[in-house]
Amino acid sequence: MDAQSIVTIIQEKLGSHLQASRLKVKNYHAGIIRLHLWISIDREAFHFTVNTLKSLGRLHLSTAMAYKEYEDRIELIYPFALKMDDAHYSEFMIIASVDIPHNDLTIRTITDIVPGALFMEREVMEMLGIVIEDIPDSRRLFTPSSLQDGYFPLRNGKNKEDSK
Repeated sequence: MDAQSIVTIIQEKLGSHLQASRLKVKNYHAGIIRLHLWISIDREAFHFTVNTLKSLGRLHLSTAMAYKEYEDRIELIYPFALKMDDAHYSEFMIIASVDIPHNDLTIRTITDIVPGALFMEREVMEMLGIVIEDIPDSRRLFTPSSLQDGYFPLRNGKNKEDSK
């Protein structure tokens, strides 16, 4: 399956839930070609999207999850790698982003599809104040339980009280 086929499958399955996509082909030395797909999905279809990607091959998180905070929302950026065959350098990088509005900081966990997302989702809960629904383990990772309730260290001055 080539990159354009994957893009077509994603477009067909997600329809209007796919807000944006961009495909980039990078040629490295020794003839190695890497494919990078950036997709932006609405929150309601994010879990379905990850499940769809997993159905195409072996899906895993390739690096730590990133985020960007805007005035009205937080964008979560999930860096996936999709391996469709056993050939060397055959991973297809998929950067999937989803916007979480400040007035409803919730999203469903993807740990039932990609178990390795657990620690990143726990960090997002603790540091950004996003509620990850159905997460199997919601314990804190870094901050003490005595930390002021409603304070999230990585927020740009927007904490629980500021989001309302």
